[in-house]
Amino acid sequence: MFQLCRFAVVGLSALTVVLFANVQPVFSQTDEQVEVARLKAIDYIRKQQQTDGRWEYTGHDTGITALCTLALIENGTAIYDPVVEKGYRYVKKHGPERKETYDIALSILLLARVGDRQDRPLIRALGAKLLAGQLVTGGWTYTCPDVDASILQDLKKIKRKEGAGCNSNTQFGVLGLWVASRYGVPVDDAMKEVGSRFVNWQGEDGGWPYTKEEGKTAVSGPSMTCAGLFCLAVARASKIRTQQRDNKTPIRTGEKDALLSDPIFAKGLSRVTAFAGTMNPGSARYFVWTVERVGVLLGIEKFDDKVDWFKQGADALIKSQKEDGSWPSDKPENSLADACFASLFLRKANLGSDISRLLQGQPDKAFVVINRPDAARGDSLQDLLKLAQPGDVIRVEGNGPFKLSHDVLDKDLTIQAGFGYDPVFEFQMGFSPEGLRYRAEKDKESHTMLRVTAGTVTLEGLRLQMDPPVTTAAIPWKCIQVTGGTLRMLNCAVSEGNRRGTTVLTLSGEGQTVIRNCFFAGGRAAIEIVANGKQDVTFDNTLLYSNTCVSVINDPQTKQPADLDLHAYQTIFQGTEAFGCPNLAGELRIDSIQSAYKCDAIGLSLLTTASNNKDRTWKGANNCYNVTSWIGSGGKKNLQVTDVKSFNKFWGDTDKEGSKLTLSYASPRKNGGFSHAMNPQDWDIS
Repeated sequence: MFQLCRFAVVGLSALTVVLFANVQPVFSQTDEQVEVARLKAIDYIRKQQQTDGRWEYTGHDTGITALCTLALIENGTAIYDPVVEKGYRYVKKHGPERKETYDIALSILLLARVGDRQDRPLIRALGAKLLAGQLVTGGWTYTCPDVDASILQDLKKIKRKEGAGCNSNTQFGVLGLWVASRYGVPVDDAMKEVGSRFVNWQGEDGGWPYTKEEGKTAVSGPSMTCAGLFCLAVARASKIRTQQRDNKTPIRTGEKDALLSDPIFAKGLSRVTAFAGTMNPGSARYFVWTVERVGVLLGIEKFDDKVDWFKQGADALIKSQKEDGSWPSDKPENSLADACFASLFLRKANLGSDISRLLQGQPDKAFVVINRPDAARGDSLQDLLKLAQPGDVIRVEGNGPFKLSHDVLDKDLTIQAGFGYDPVFEFQMGFSPEGLRYRAEKDKESHTMLRVTAGTVTLEGLRLQMDPPVTTAAIPWKCIQVTGGTLRMLNCAVSEGNRRGTTVLTLSGEGQTVIRNCFFAGGRAAIEIVANGKQDVTFDNTLLYSNTCVSVINDPQTKQPADLDLHAYQTIFQGTEAFGCPNLAGELRIDSIQSAYKCDAIGLSLLTTASNNKDRTWKGANNCYNVTSWIGSGGKKNLQVTDVKSFNKFWGDTDKEGSKLTLSYASPRKNGGFSHAMNPQDWDIS
């Protein structure tokens, strides 16, 4: 990692490899020990963060911050965790100015993993730097030219430099460029050059060196041999993806076998097998991580059916871990990178699962618990929910459509889309415990697609589509209902298509809810909040499209007064009303920053009385209002509030720099025009 790679990749002598390659060590670690070691590493990483959100590595603060933050996320830390949030913000702020290959590539990995749609231009800009940084030899060195993203429109403007570069920088450049390609950065030609580089650079022993120098014999090293295999695999995946795109062919099985049987790759894998068999407590953590990436990427549990790379590597890491969660390092600053590499290894984190899919084909079972050593798989989400333990991460490696029938989430759990997948879940009427199909008119349990009752539940990258059946009576359909616990949603789209008056999300439990980079489209309300103790709801870079965007009511049974904080950051509200609060008793505090309101009214039932703001607070900055009416109570307008200026005055000058504009979106939609085919890009300002 960074300059320390020069030392990490030197490796063992050929004699050492021969002596130890056929030794089958006895491993002592258990799954529990692996988990303890992993969590100790994560705790160590968390404690090293500086107050401004960065982690420190001389000359590479942005890169190490991206790596640490990525390691935390991959090891189950929520994206909304303050430590992750601060690290992400630091990288987002300082990433654009970086020229170092490691820093650029790792910044791309983190930004893509967080998945904020607004980071797309930054990812493309960083990807342009990586493209321009590729040398004529197909590799990368420590720095990249500071080019503008506009160069992506004419790649002929890129003038590649001479030089051998190094295979350590190259593997990071390749991974960063692959991830950037998900955002439209053209990489086909670059990946061809990568493939040629590693075919031509392979040594007689099947391995790859750190670099090549004229007149000198390069010695292959363990880390760089793994890097060579990784880069060849990515180059192969890029070729497959191009063929599928140009010929519109489906993903084929057998690509992995074809790669493994390729003479160049097979010779390299044989060398990696020998190196992997030497992993011990003194092995560089960077090397151990590179072994993991090859094994996980290709789905290989044992190299040559003999070397159990995970057990051997985990045993080495557990035996060498220090009490504070770190590992011995030649330099104190290297301990952070070591802890990150070790934690990623112990988690079996696959940072390129879409590469795996291209090489291995579609998995037979689309659902997998990725945090367990056995990586349990199932045909349906329900299969794994039955087996789920607190803290599990269920990844969906398929597009579906899959079915949801009143499923209950009652523990700490993450359900996320696999890289390259856009999983769709459709509502289906289910069965009672007695085996009888539910009837909506008499079974309240059937009114909800997904219910959260306890724990912290995180949903990432999912599309939930609810089309309730025709009924003889009006039914209060709900896509997601939260009665307890905490809900986090990231990059999700939830919609109804048949206009049955569905509420996308109903919150009736005390606690905090965070919605980031999501799209909600439903008939009755995008979000309905039933007052129940202290509640805090945040919308960040989210689109709410409904008759009533946010509805807040008192519980008709308990009549408990509201104690609610609503935060809207860079969020679009489109509907009849942004906020509907009929006869709401209690306190409602709204914080709105850089949000857009395209509604008939902000809220004609927002106030307790039309003439004053008793029990209501509004704080805002840089909001845009495209509304006909403003605020009131019981449908009666406050006649004194007629524009941005009077709206600000009503709240006590707390809505700063607001503006009234006619908002025109890329694909205009009238209120009530709900459809599963809607795309958040339709609401881009035209």
